Amino acid sequence: MVSFLAMNSALPAAAEPAALPPPPRADTATLALFVDIDGTLLDIAARPDAVIVEPALRATLAALHELLRGALAPLSGRSLRSVDALLALPSVAAAGLHGAELRANGGDSLASQRLNPELDMARARANETASTHPGVIVEDTGAAIALHYRSAPTAEIAVRRAAIDMLDSAGSEYELLQGNLVIELKPAHADKGSALATLMQSLPFVGRTPWMIGDDLTDEDAFAEANALGGVSIIVGPRRPTLARYALPDPGAARAWLADLLEPGEPTVFQ
Repeated sequence: MVSFLAMNSALPAAAEPAALPPPPRADTATLALFVDIDGTLLDIAARPDAVIVEPALRATLAALHELLRGALAPLSGRSLRSVDALLALPSVAAAGLHGAELRANGGDSLASQRLNPELDMARARANETASTHPGVIVEDTGAAIALHYRSAPTAEIAVRRAAIDMLDSAGSEYELLQGNLVIELKPAHADKGSALATLMQSLPFVGRTPWMIGDDLTDEDAFAEANALGGVSIIVGPRRPTLARYALPDPGAARAWLADLLEPGEPTVFQ
């Protein structure tokens, strides 16, 4: 298991954001599209439940799902229940909890997670940290527990210490994942790269070219898998280093790029 304190060591040397070109025009006839949600499709909010989903984004995703004949899948750290509530696409292929929950196109479950009582000590430690550090938020999905400190950046050291205690109590079946001002305790076997690889072996993804769009460290496994399969990896925002080979400046540009896939003719150029 790689500690979240050393996760950056596996990535290439840092590059300026301008060093990565904007993504090329995708061939929708062969495209298999994988998308992160928070920070990629949606602007980051102070709380996970405070994000705003515009109706236009839901309409774009529904139209792309139809255009791609089902080869569209959100890959998220959120639970599938949360993904469905946000995007209103309950039957599309999707990964929740970084792949601990996995669903095929049409709604069949490929992997699921339930409330784990063995995490009770970790839950107690997380809740203790939130109660003593105003602004720290606990997101408990049953099979994973995240500590968000976006609204309390000065609590980072306390959050990291709590996360290590949570891992010690959870045991070897779990690991810590560092995200954008969030640290998450999650099942060790689950990551977005494995979720992407599994879905690529199922219809309607099989035989298509994977394109992965994400923004955070949690998306790097999926970038690596898309690259290995001869696909395309796109990072949203300025975070570097990354394994992604193309970049879009922000979620607004990512939403516009997705909408652009539905339009014939020359693509919009994103700088």
